[in-house]
Amino acid sequence: MEKGHPLEVDLGMEFYSTQNPALGGRLKNSVEDFIVEEITTDRIRLQIEPFTQASSLEPSGERDRFITMNVQKSGLTTMDVTIILASELKLPRQMVTYAGLKDKRAITVQRMSVPSRVNQLLQSLKLNRIHLSEPHYTRHPVQIGDLWGNNFTIHLVDIILDEDEALATAQKLANQPLLNYFGVQRFGITRPPTHLIGKALVVNDYERAVRIMLTTTNEYEPEELTDLRIRIGETFEFNEKILADFPRDLRNERGVISSLIKHPADYERAVSTILPRIQTLMIHAYQSYLFNRLLGLRVSNGLPINLPVPGDFLIQLDAPHSGRDSWIFVTERNLESMIERVQASEYGVACPVPGYSTKLPPSKQTDMLSEILKSEGIRLLDFRNATNKNLDSAGGLHLSSIDLQGREAESTDQGILMKFSLRKGSYATVVMREIMRNEPINRI
Repeated sequence: MEKGHPLEVDLGMEFYSTQNPALGGRLKNSVEDFIVEEITTDRIRLQIEPFTQASSLEPSGERDRFITMNVQKSGLTTMDVTIILASELKLPRQMVTYAGLKDKRAITVQRMSVPSRVNQLLQSLKLNRIHLSEPHYTRHPVQIGDLWGNNFTIHLVDIILDEDEALATAQKLANQPLLNYFGVQRFGITRPPTHLIGKALVVNDYERAVRIMLTTTNEYEPEELTDLRIRIGETFEFNEKILADFPRDLRNERGVISSLIKHPADYERAVSTILPRIQTLMIHAYQSYLFNRLLGLRVSNGLPINLPVPGDFLIQLDAPHSGRDSWIFVTERNLESMIERVQASEYGVACPVPGYSTKLPPSKQTDMLSEILKSEGIRLLDFRNATNKNLDSAGGLHLSSIDLQGREAESTDQGILMKFSLRKGSYATVVMREIMRNEPINRI
């Protein structure tokens, strides 16, 4: 199999799934070039609407505990939106809930929930780059995982192949299973040391976590920020001048620096200033890296990613979200029936996302995971953190292959326009890397 880009290989994305020619090109030339429409658990696709203020945000239905609505955004992260809505509605951030994170450099629509007591404040909201629609009362709020997946409309521009060859390459994507890697944006987009910070936090090395966070440089950052990170790394001493020089949009880094000015060398306290959800994402990034490595070892050892072998785990597809995976362990005895269930799209082959609850039954896959953990100097129990729940992670299972649905492709004046749907847990940028095969910066 062909090796991935060096930056991707560093994140465990070692291989391409296909032998396609490289289209090159760029994604997200503008936010309109990357459209994401959430697909609900009952397979309803939310629709992008004009960014105009709704005439009324009065919820429909009988009054209940929560208001669930469609939230459309442009050029903002999902977390940005939760912060804005929480501030405007005078709520704690965690009271604005959603099913999944959506891209920043895009126009996206997804469902979110807020407590119904904020109904009056909701009516008077005036928002920029955020459009709310279809509010209705619900007994329960939207929670992480409460979606089937997402529909993508992606404009790939500046391609290097001619129109016919580009379209033929795009059409081939549905002809074979694709490796369901966690994509580059899982690790920090243009500056991806997030999994390294996560690893340091897993082993309670808070000083190392802070050092990586504040001093890691990369070619995509402004030169003055690179110089500042180098300067910090030389002395690792903090003062108001360093804080003033650090960009204001890097809120978590600034919080860490402020803490270290007041409490020198208290790195655990400094880490605690990072937003709780970001702390958790750091741990998840490291787990994602381990999963990516395991998936690469699986294909290197000739194991399929879309059909089970004894020792594999299967997870139920398209089941209502229950907060935990519905899974089956594959044995020699049940292998034939499990293959039938996978081919019927009832279940999918999954690999462990390592955590303290990960099961290690005797199997070739377990041997590979054990080999990875040994090389990392990590034990599964290291993911247990009794003192900080943000850093405590049980792990789980993640589908090993991407099921590309509803694929369409057509040519445009600037490149090609692609449309497809993916189940939750799969990255559109991972699909696009298979045909672009260039610098990852072109996909973020």
